[in-house]
Amino acid sequence: MLNLIVGIQRARMGYWATDIRNWILVSGFVLLATAIFYFLTPTNAGWLGGGLWGVLMLVPILGFRIMHQLALEERFGAASRLGTFLCWLHPAHSWRQYSELLWALEMFKQGASDRGTAIINRHKATNSSLVWQTLALMYQIEARWQDLREWIETELPPGVWQNDPTLAIYYLRCLGETGDINALLQEFERLAPVLERTDRGINQNQAQLFALAFCGQQEQTARLLKGPLAFYPKHIRQFWLATADWVAGDWAIARQQLLAISNGSTLLYRHAAQRRLSQPPTDPEAVLTPRSKQILSRIALDIQHRAKYSGGKRFMGAVAYATWVIIGLNLWVFLVEIRLGGSENLDTLYRLGALVPEEVLNGAWWRLLTSTFLHFGFVHLLMNMLGLYILGPFVELALGVWRYLVLYLTAGVGSMLVVSFATQMGYSQAEFVVGASGCVMGIIGATAAILLRGWRREKSRIASKRLRFILFIIAFQVVFDLSMPQISFTGHTAGLIIGFLVGSLLKHNWRGLRLGR
Repeated sequence: MLNLIVGIQRARMGYWATDIRNWILVSGFVLLATAIFYFLTPTNAGWLGGGLWGVLMLVPILGFRIMHQLALEERFGAASRLGTFLCWLHPAHSWRQYSELLWALEMFKQGASDRGTAIINRHKATNSSLVWQTLALMYQIEARWQDLREWIETELPPGVWQNDPTLAIYYLRCLGETGDINALLQEFERLAPVLERTDRGINQNQAQLFALAFCGQQEQTARLLKGPLAFYPKHIRQFWLATADWVAGDWAIARQQLLAISNGSTLLYRHAAQRRLSQPPTDPEAVLTPRSKQILSRIALDIQHRAKYSGGKRFMGAVAYATWVIIGLNLWVFLVEIRLGGSENLDTLYRLGALVPEEVLNGAWWRLLTSTFLHFGFVHLLMNMLGLYILGPFVELALGVWRYLVLYLTAGVGSMLVVSFATQMGYSQAEFVVGASGCVMGIIGATAAILLRGWRREKSRIASKRLRFILFIIAFQVVFDLSMPQISFTGHTAGLIIGFLVGSLLKHNWRGLRLGR
């Protein structure tokens, strides 16, 4: 079911270009009606125009979101009826088709296969992805995996499922459910480019789940379900964990889980659990070829790299305590600024420890540290704390708490020291500096160091991809700094370089992602 919903959401994005005329017409109608209301009753025009906007645009958008959720819960009939009503407010053809296909699924759910098939046949001529995905789900509802495999291989138009990530996911699961795990792994490798290009890796993670579970890789399956697939409902996570246990030979544990699912889960997974219990698993050790084993090892390595270099540790319950403490300290200091005279009051910032290069070089070294916790106005604070919140946890969980704190403080103090010397030598005109920007840029530099090491030493594709993104952020930041004279380009650049160098040194002896090391 998740495959269909993900596919529907992707198809809806594709249909957006087709339906955009409908949105333009509705928007134009609302604007025209508002203008007429303004001419007829100026005092009520805003209320009437806003009401039309809410009924004709906001209600359909929110309604279709509810519709997707109902479909995810397998309440196809309720979702279809809601969609039919919403189409009166926004008559987009693709949404009406979606509603009718959901009603077809309701017919299959109730056992009226003939009526459901008749509805689908009416839409086959459109060659829509929604139609193909609905047909695939029809087979899944009845757990007819061999029939689904044959349908995909022989009846779909050439090249359709190879280029549709959702149909590719269905096909990979067919191979696993029918016991052809060598074909599953080889097709996974061949379809990797299609699976990687959408949905922030969700399709790829689903395909990895099938490969690992059907090959009995219990630990890796659990890691995937605790990480990027942790959003799965509990019964789905239990089903795939039980599948891995079943294949690995832990039949007692797996049987208990599968029986619980078959007695109380949704229709799709109830039938799937019953089918799993009725058939003996394929023994991976007996059938896997050397090539398949290599692919399986690469999948496990890819998951490990994702945990290291894509922030996967956060999904698995790790908390970046030091980052939260630093954010808390910055917020507390900001409240002190407000209480003592205002965050944009230069006298207040000076008394609290703002960086004044001349005074620092005359002995007020403590300002190198205190200035990194002061901010000029709420927007300044918000931007730095947002950057710290987004980027800090990855570095903290990679280096450990104490190394992370060393990095943060070294980048902050070091960048302020560089600003002081650069100002004295005439290379900078910063006479009054506050902010954690140098620290945040140090974190960006350390992130680049960690990813560069992962790319060079482990040949990690994930690290390489994220490194390119970080380099883009750095380039954008440089352009932004140079265009804004009130921003300390010297401080940002110094923080970035210091962060990269210190991150490289701290990373040299790093052996894992264990917190506190």
